[in-house]
Amino acid sequence: MRDLLEISSIQPMFALPMHMLNETQIARRPHILIVDDDADVLGLLKLMVQAQNDVTCVRSGAEALEQIAAHSFDLVLLDIMMPEVSGMDVLKSIRTNIQTADLPVILVTALAKSDEIVAGLQAGANDYITKPFDLDVARARIASQIALKRRLDERQQAISRLTSGYEMQDRFLKIASHDLKNPLNNIRLAHFYLRSILDDHPDVNAALDTIENTLNNMDELVAEYLESSALQTGQEELRLEAISAEDAVWEVISRYSAAAARKNVTLLIGATDGIVLADSQRLHQILSNLVSNAIKYSPHGKCVTVSSVVGGGQVQMSVADEGPGIPAAEQSALFLPFSKLSNKPTGGESSSGLGLWIARELARIQNGSVGFECPASGGSIFWVKMPAHPDSLPPLP
Repeated sequence: MRDLLEISSIQPMFALPMHMLNETQIARRPHILIVDDDADVLGLLKLMVQAQNDVTCVRSGAEALEQIAAHSFDLVLLDIMMPEVSGMDVLKSIRTNIQTADLPVILVTALAKSDEIVAGLQAGANDYITKPFDLDVARARIASQIALKRRLDERQQAISRLTSGYEMQDRFLKIASHDLKNPLNNIRLAHFYLRSILDDHPDVNAALDTIENTLNNMDELVAEYLESSALQTGQEELRLEAISAEDAVWEVISRYSAAAARKNVTLLIGATDGIVLADSQRLHQILSNLVSNAIKYSPHGKCVTVSSVVGGGQVQMSVADEGPGIPAAEQSALFLPFSKLSNKPTGGESSSGLGLWIARELARIQNGSVGFECPASGGSIFWVKMPAHPDSLPPLP
């Protein structure tokens, strides 16, 4: 054993004063697994690390795999050359197991066998120490890997806490949004009933109009928050089919005709050419967001025009308004989530800042895109481009 290292020269690792150890270090000592079929080397390595670490020693690769499967370790000191199950076999097993893929492994090998070191590093070893041991080098390399493992664990714990917090917040949002639907529907039914029996009272009608506007705003907010949650978690399910642009435009226009009438905004339909390859519900939602936005920011007495045109294998569906347009300095934020511009809704409507972002994401997952133009004549034009259905395109010459 003296040809490896004088035992009398071995000093405890990590000999830090107790006041320099944080609570985590005091509460949990690193756990090191030492694997070597040579009893002398095993004892020497144990002496090197046991002062500040919990140590488990085994003399075969098979025992090492059993220990790794049963316990959590912060570092493995692994002899390469062992009978039956070699150190390389153990290393490969560690790296192919998702539970231990990040476990630091330091190879223990003879100084002359550089080919083993290269093979081990290529197989995923983090570092190596050579026999006979240079005590200071061995200590430094072991300490470095344990410190890196501790920082990695702390980072993973922080990520886990953030993920758990986000999942809880998202779950709460979904529950709250779903739970809002029933009371909103009840209020809407009561509103409808009151409207039917008090239709000839102007003062009451004004109050009922306020209730209806509030209900519409709440419905829109709930729908947008639920949709944004589904988009962020990748839970959108698509069913692509052939959809007539004309049919889609008419359905959305009919849906928003009452909201436009309340603001004396005229909804116009231009040419509506093209057959779109899209998910029907999601396409209608994109158009609804664009039309709703146009009505929301249109001055009273103006027009909103919806049209479509085919070109370049796509169908572009456009919503043009006669509002104030988009300030140049704010255009880059248009499609960002929760972005709110200096322009305000002209009828006191609310805005979550999610509508345009949702339209962009829904178009993206259907191989489409959204954008806008600000004509020199004023107003703004928001458009969505979706793939034209292949059967609707003219044959190639």
